[in-house]
Amino acid sequence: MPTLDVIRLSFPGGLHIGTHAVTLEESGVCIPSDSLFAALVDTYRRDGGEPAQWMESFPRAQLRQAGAAPENDLWEHSEANAPFVLTSAFPYAGAVLFFPMPVALQHLFGSEVLKERRKDISRIRYVSPGILERILKGEQMEGWLFPADAKAEPTKGVALQGGAFWLTVDECDQLPVHWTRDEKCHRTLPRRTLRQRRVFANVQVPRVTISRITSASQIFHAGRVCFASNCGLWFGIQWRDPDAPLGQSSYRVTMERLLTLLGDDGVGGERTTGYGAFRWERADRRLKLPDPQQGTPALLLSRYHPRAKELPNALTRAWGYSLIPVGGWLRTWGSPAQRRRRVWLVSEGSIVHAVGELPWGDVVDVRPVYRSSTSWLEHPVWRYGLALAIGIQEGSQ
Repeated sequence: MPTLDVIRLSFPGGLHIGTHAVTLEESGVCIPSDSLFAALVDTYRRDGGEPAQWMESFPRAQLRQAGAAPENDLWEHSEANAPFVLTSAFPYAGAVLFFPMPVALQHLFGSEVLKERRKDISRIRYVSPGILERILKGEQMEGWLFPADAKAEPTKGVALQGGAFWLTVDECDQLPVHWTRDEKCHRTLPRRTLRQRRVFANVQVPRVTISRITSASQIFHAGRVCFASNCGLWFGIQWRDPDAPLGQSSYRVTMERLLTLLGDDGVGGERTTGYGAFRWERADRRLKLPDPQQGTPALLLSRYHPRAKELPNALTRAWGYSLIPVGGWLRTWGSPAQRRRRVWLVSEGSIVHAVGELPWGDVVDVRPVYRSSTSWLEHPVWRYGLALAIGIQEGSQ
């Protein structure tokens, strides 16, 4: 049974997570597991550590240079057991942790409900532990949907933020108190009012750039995610070997130090303006979730880069999955910023086919490839693709 240490992050200055848009005007909400891992490795290097030492304990696929023709390079595969695996960072509200909505809707709802409530269902992005528990048991979820009429009082399922978040009525008491109770009138608010409560808001902030040549100013906008009071992001760490040595310390002790340093420096983009800085805390209770069983469906809580031996079964026998291309820029000491090679990852919320022994996936080298051997980047650039998955019963199939 996967047991996760729950790390809660609060962002007093907001957050900017780059999307596939060309401009800065859009910002994502969640921090993907591959971005979170990359931020930890970078922080470890800036703290004086050696990235190669950090990576020794992770399964990885690395490019091997082959003379002056790097485009013909072969892959070097290194097997390891991974001291830990990460989830992506998802929203929380009060004491309620939210998980990604599974993509395989046809296994959760009947065809009539999918037709009648398609717009409402497609709007759901995150589900609560109470909803997730029923999904993992293979239940049909029609009866737990929040009412189609926003003015109707919910009896089982409740919506937040216009239907982007889905939870049960029993979990409403774990939400921020000012959402559920009017302290001035000393009365409990109707559950239907929760649909208008926002866990986060994605706003555009005006900024100004000054030309170095003409000193002319030009306005532009940058996206920022602002979280409501007592809301933020959480991610889980499944420790497989927390006491594995890492330099003079262990991975667990190093992780705590890195989170503190990363919180001061910030995560995501636009950090020079205060975005991305966070405070972190470990939840009192650890999160226990069902193990994926060999040959059964498994819900991803992280992004996943399948190894060759895990294909094609991991995807061809999946209930449903979505792929996301991950590119972007890298920074390295002594060299200008460069484009990473694009890699395709299976996204969170996908329901894949459980294959082989854990951990699934690997950490892949995405350093850029150039025709000239003199331009070859000397060190690997790692993109995390280890799967953290939980088991689903097949009753709803």
